[in-house]
Amino acid sequence: MATEQLSSFNIIAGTFGGVGLFLLGMHLLTDGLKLAAGRALEGLLERWTSTPLRGLAAGMLITTLVQSSSAVTVASIGFVNAGLLSLKHSLWVIFGSNVGTTMNAWLVAGLGFNFKIDTFALPFVGIGAVLMLTGRGVRSRSLGQALAGFGVLFLGIQVLKDTFSGLGGDMQIERYVSPGVGGYLALVGIGALLTILMQASGAAIAIVITAAQGGLMSIEAACAMVIGTNIGTTSTAVLSALGATSNARRLAAAHVFFNLVTGAVALALLPGLIALLALIRGWLDQPATPAIMIALFHTVFNLLGVLLMVPTAPWLLRTLAGHFKRGDEDRGKPRFLDDSATSVPDLAIRALRMELGRTQSLCCDSLSQAVAVPPAGAAIEAHRTTLVTLAGAIGDYAQKLSALRLPVALVEQLAECLRILQYQENAVDTGLHSAELSAHLAPLPGPALLEAARAFHGSVRQLAGAADHDRPEFDQAEVDWLLGKLEADYAHLKDRLLAAGADGHLGVRQMQEYLQQASQLRRSAEQTAKAAGHMSALDHGLAPPPESRGAPEAP
Repeated sequence: MATEQLSSFNIIAGTFGGVGLFLLGMHLLTDGLKLAAGRALEGLLERWTSTPLRGLAAGMLITTLVQSSSAVTVASIGFVNAGLLSLKHSLWVIFGSNVGTTMNAWLVAGLGFNFKIDTFALPFVGIGAVLMLTGRGVRSRSLGQALAGFGVLFLGIQVLKDTFSGLGGDMQIERYVSPGVGGYLALVGIGALLTILMQASGAAIAIVITAAQGGLMSIEAACAMVIGTNIGTTSTAVLSALGATSNARRLAAAHVFFNLVTGAVALALLPGLIALLALIRGWLDQPATPAIMIALFHTVFNLLGVLLMVPTAPWLLRTLAGHFKRGDEDRGKPRFLDDSATSVPDLAIRALRMELGRTQSLCCDSLSQAVAVPPAGAAIEAHRTTLVTLAGAIGDYAQKLSALRLPVALVEQLAECLRILQYQENAVDTGLHSAELSAHLAPLPGPALLEAARAFHGSVRQLAGAADHDRPEFDQAEVDWLLGKLEADYAHLKDRLLAAGADGHLGVRQMQEYLQQASQLRRSAEQTAKAAGHMSALDHGLAPPPESRGAPEAP
C-alpha cells in the first residue's frame, strides 16, 4: 500500500512539476523573444502583409519565431487600430498564427524524444542565465531569458516523459471514455479544458504528446484532444476582447470562428485524417511514433482550416465589419490602447502614439475654434472634456508601461509621449481661456488695429490646419515656418495695441485685456506647434526639437 501511495504521489508530483516547468519555460521564452524582437515584430507585420498570402506567411513565420500566437494577435490588433494593416489582411495573419503554433508540437516531438534532454537543455539554461545576469542591454538580457526558457521548457518535457513512461500498460485513458462520437467529444472537451486551465495550448499539447508516447492513450484519442486544445485557445481571445476596441473584438471573433470551424471539420474527418497521416508519414519516411503522428496531425488539420477559410474569408470579413461598432463611437473612449498590447512594449508605444494623434486633432480643432467669429467656447469646452478623459486613459496606460522592464530607447519614447500630451493639454486650456476672454472684449477701434488682429488670427488659423500631424499632407517645415510668421504677426499686433493704449485710442484696461487674450492665443498656438514637432521627431527617431527639450511650461 505504501509503495502504491508513493507511486501515485510520484505521478501527481511529476505531472504538476513537468507542466509547471513547461509553462515557466514557455513564459520565459515568449516574453524574452517579444522584448528582444519587438521592433522586428512591428517591421514584419508592417511590411509583409500587403496581400492575404503574405499576411498568412507573416503570421506563420512570426508565431514560429516568438512561439506565441497571442503576441501576433495583439500586434495585428495594434496595426489594424493604427490603420497600418487592413482587417482583410489581419484575418490572414491570424489564420497564419494558428498554423505557426504547430511548431511547438514539432519541437516537442522532434527534440523531446530524439535527444538526451538534460544534455541538450541544460546548456541553454546555463548560457541564458549568464546572459540574463551579465547582458548590458535589455534586449541582450531578454535574449538570455528566451534561451533559459527554451532549456527549462525541455526539462519540463523530460519530467513528463519520466512520469508517463511505463504507465501505458496499467492505465489507458480510453477505458474511462465511452466509445464512439461521444467519447471523441469528451476527449475534445478534456483538451479544451486543459488549455483553458493553463492558458497555454503548447503545454496542453506537450502533455498529450508525452502521454501518447508513454502509451497512456491511442493516437486517435490524442488527436481528438489536440483538436480540443485548439478550441481551448479561443478562451484567451475572448478574455482579451472584453472591454477592448472594436477591431480587437473583430479579430478575436475571427480567431474563435477559425478554431471552431477547423475543430468541427477535423473531428468529423478524424478517421480519414489519421489514415492520410499514415500515408504522409510513409512519404516523408518518418518513424511511426505517436509523437510524430500527433505533430503531423496538428499541422495538417490547421492547414485544412486555412484552406476552408479561402472561400469563407470574404463572407467573414463582411460579417465582422458590420459588428462591434458601438464602443468606439464614444469620443472619450481610447481607440488604440488595448491592455493586451502591453505584452509587446514596442507595439504598446506605437498604440500610445496613435492615440496622441487623436488628441492632436482635438488640439488643432480647439485652436481653430478659438479664432472663430465669434470664438466657439462651447466647442472648445467639449474638446477639453474629451481630452481630459483621454488623457486619464493615456496616463493609466503609460503607468502600466512604466512598470515593465523597458529598453532605454522605449523609456525615452514613453517620456516623449507624455510630454506631447502635456503640450496638448496646455494648448486646449489656453485656447479655452482665450475664447472666454474674447467674449467680453469690445470691438477694436481703427483700421490699423483691425488689420493687425486679422493677420494674427489668420496665422493662428493656418497653423491650426497645418499642425494636425496625422493628416496626409503634414509637413513639419511648414509648421515651423507658420509658427515664425505667427510670432511676427503677434509682435506686430502687440506693438499696435501698446501704441493705441499710449496715445489714448484704447483704454489702458482694454489694452491689457486684448494683450492677455492675444498672449493666451499665441501660447495655445505655440503649444500646439510644439506637440506637432515632438510627434514628428518621435515618428522619425530624431532628438526632440532643441527649443523645447525641457518640460513644457504650465499654462
